Formats: sequence, structure tokens, C-alpha cells
Amino acid sequence: MQCTFVGNSAQQGAAVCFAGIGSMTFGRCLVAFNGVGGVVSGSPYWSLEITCCDIYGNAGGDWVGALAGYPGIDGNISADPLFCNPGAEDFTLACDSPCAPFTPPNPECDLIGAWPVGCGATRVTECSWGGIKSLFRGGR
Repeated sequence: MQCTFVGNSAQQGAAVCFAGIGSMTFGRCLVAFNGVGGVVSGSPYWSLEITCCDIYGNAGGDWVGALAGYPGIDGNISADPLFCNPGAEDFTLACDSPCAPFTPPNPECDLIGAWPVGCGATRVTECSWGGIKSLFRGGR
């Protein structure tokens, strides 16, 4: 419950891998930008309860495999979590994050993930494709 998985990779299950028979509750968890291995993998003999989770930007897809059928219900979303400074391993949330407590698109869900709001709104700057390319050529 209430966890954050970011930037993980594994042979199976970058976030969770289960075996045998059992059940799992995955609530208010944020799983984003993970590498190979899929988000969740394991035995088909598990029952899952997934509520108020944001699963976004993961290699191999987000709401696939054992997670198929859960997006859009029980507060589950797939939206950029808007971390404050992931490059510096600051995974607190921007105040306009969809994972912040009771914000659209989740007005019924409390905080999603392990880290609270830790910075102001994420700045968006309009830019042309040429302007973006120039950043890589040292033009701006």
C-alpha cells in the first residue's frame, strides 16, 4: 500500500513478481518509468485488488498482462506523475500532479505513491520542433 516504484528493471516484474497461489492488494501505488520486465508478472493463480494507482511510462506497457482491465476504474489512472526533480532522485510530486491528494483525474483518491507534494506547478513552455532540436545543437 502507498508505494512508489521508479526506474527499476528485472527479468520479471520491475515492480512486483509473484509465484504460487495467493492474493495481493495494490493500493495508492505509483509505478512509473520502469524498464524491462513488465510492471507485474508471475503466476496466473493470484487474485489482485488494485485501487487508486497510477501506472505510467513503463517499458512494455502499463495496464497490460495481470493489470489489464483495471485502468479507469476504482481511481486507477495512467498519467505522468510530474515528479519535482527525478534527475536528482527527488520523487516528490509537483502540486499539479494527478497523484496529489484528491486532484483530477482522481478526486476520490488520497495521495498516490510514497512521496508527498514537494514543489510548485510544473512549468510548461511552448516551443517549436526547431527550437527543441536547437537545444541539442547548442543553439539556445
